[in-house]
Amino acid sequence: MGGVGSADLRLEVAGEVVVVHTTYLGDGLGSLLRAADALRMGASATWAFLPAEPGGTCLFFGGADDEVGLQIVEFADMVSESEQWSGGRLRWRGRVGVRAFVRGAVVMADEVLVQCGGVDGYLKAWGGIPFPLEQLEALRQGG
Repeated sequence: MGGVGSADLRLEVAGEVVVVHTTYLGDGLGSLLRAADALRMGASATWAFLPAEPGGTCLFFGGADDEVGLQIVEFADMVSESEQWSGGRLRWRGRVGVRAFVRGAVVMADEVLVQCGGVDGYLKAWGGIPFPLEQLEALRQGG
């Protein structure tokens, strides 16, 4: 975690590192865990959104099998109706192993929970957004 109400998601794939910043404006961790669970359950495509006022980063997953195509796209403005979803900047594109991604999501969520001192600490650090415990448990049970 970067500080109260913000964090950096660090993705390491095939020797490349992509860092995505997110803030307390939304449930970025929950979104990421829901996407991981959808992939675990066999979805061929899904996406996650990590807000970072006023913009945010979307992780688009598609063509899932043992591996899934992943595009990480940063948007400068996700707030205004006139500019929302426009001018996205591709940060990374490639394929990742579905099982490895799911495992990494569980490890990351567990680390966040420890860093925050549990679900109550997360709630406080993220401005009232609850820790996505239900999504994490689903991934643990199914992994």
